[in-house]
Amino acid sequence: MDWFHCNNCFLRKGKKFAVTSCGHILCESCIHPRCTVCQATCNYLPISDKMKPQEKMFFMDPVNLIQTRLEHIAQFQIALFQKKQKERVIAFHKQKCAELERRLKEIREQCYQVSELKKENTELKKPLSQWRSGDTMERFRNSRPTPPETATPVSTLSSLHEHGFTPSSASTPLSDHITPNIFQFQLLSRPTLQSP
Repeated sequence: MDWFHCNNCFLRKGKKFAVTSCGHILCESCIHPRCTVCQATCNYLPISDKMKPQEKMFFMDPVNLIQTRLEHIAQFQIALFQKKQKERVIAFHKQKCAELERRLKEIREQCYQVSELKKENTELKKPLSQWRSGDTMERFRNSRPTPPETATPVSTLSSLHEHGFTPSSASTPLSDHITPNIFQFQLLSRPTLQSP
């Protein structure tokens, strides 16, 4: 340290030195109850390797000290940068979790609505099924073939009646038909044969 010297006699080495509470460096020859530089009552701290780190730093190379401090600052900046990145990741995942929870809630509500609609649909299908079943039976009855009528049509009966046929004669075989009255000859009594 080219700047190190006794502030009173300017001795640079060869003796023990101390630093006063008023901020002066003195060699052991210049140490008195009062500071020989400012005459202030002071305390003395021996300059040695036994000093505390915060005391030693006043006698360190400032370049090295600055580099050390810059390294600490850089380390702090690195830690701060990484901390911010971690916070962004955490915030992103929290947002995603909130979004997923919201969607899950919507899906549960939709599932409940679908379940209720299915129940309602089932209830609505019951009367419709019963109505369709009754309608099918009615159609089945209406689609059954009509048995052939055994009665003689009215037009045929009228024609027969005009010609002197009775309804009973229309249902009997032709061989058994009775000759209508209009074609019957009046039976005459057998003539009595007279002898000439």
